[in-house]
Amino acid sequence: MESSNSKQNDVLCAAIQEFAQNGLLGTTMETIAKQANVSKRTLYKHYANKNALFDDVVALLLQRFSQLHKYQYQADVDIYEQLKELAKVCLSLGNDENYLTLSRIVIIESMRDKEQAARLEEQFLECEKGLLTWFEQAHQAGVLNDVPADIAASFFYGGLKNMGYWEQVIMWKPALDEASLEQLIDLTSRFFVSGIKLQK
Repeated sequence: MESSNSKQNDVLCAAIQEFAQNGLLGTTMETIAKQANVSKRTLYKHYANKNALFDDVVALLLQRFSQLHKYQYQADVDIYEQLKELAKVCLSLGNDENYLTLSRIVIIESMRDKEQAARLEEQFLECEKGLLTWFEQAHQAGVLNDVPADIAASFFYGGLKNMGYWEQVIMWKPALDEASLEQLIDLTSRFFVSGIKLQK
């Protein structure tokens, strides 16, 4: 905004704060502009309305998952070690307060508006395709046996997010400390590998 990445960041941060405090309905472009210290004219130049700005806020949330997309299955690396790396990135999101705030906003808006929920679901489904990359490659390599990649990914990420994400988002529990994170990563990864071996 105004050819400045810092201004763009100010606007997104202000939007996150306003959406978190007032929801989409209670937030106005005027309050966002004031909070971000930009003119309404400048804000409207880049965003037609607050819904367009909300879409950018959601996109920011989904970008956090992009780190998981880059991980490729490596046949010459121990599966346990690869799963640990995936788990570390996944759980790092539960320690990011901005990410947790954005998650709460998205959940609230999905419950409030059916059309909004459908739009958000479409965006999240597109993002989640990238989360399957490692599991699809592992499945093709025969590592997952007869377990479909999408089910394997759901079990793995679901177990991690139950204690390292959802409890923080919904129940407002504090982020896991380093020792608890390490334990959760270790146990989840070992449990997953044990399940695969039992099928052989």
